[in-house]
Amino acid sequence: MSDTAQAPNPADFSQNEKPRDYTASVTVRGTISISIQADSQEDAKRQAEAEIAKMEAERYVEIDDIDEIELDRVYKDRPMYRVTREGKPMQVSHLDPGDVPRAADERGF
Repeated sequence: MSDTAQAPNPADFSQNEKPRDYTASVTVRGTISISIQADSQEDAKRQAEAEIAKMEAERYVEIDDIDEIELDRVYKDRPMYRVTREGKPMQVSHLDPGDVPRAADERGF
């Protein structure tokens, strides 16, 4: 007997086809102003760099002024397989070994 788990058969799983769901990818170029109190320009620059690092880590920013905004593309969302994984019901785009098929609940999840 092999220690490697066998990949699940996609045909065994129900799917949420998401017939009306699309995703729009948008690129935004803008300006952010950060108020800083510092003893020197070098100190202000260090503080600004720290704020930028924080924004990158949190992956969130509020733009003060939008310079350019562009629709890159619109695409159809992928169907999601309804599975039980590690005892929890979920919807996933890719099946993993050990996923168990399940039926949709009353909300279609």
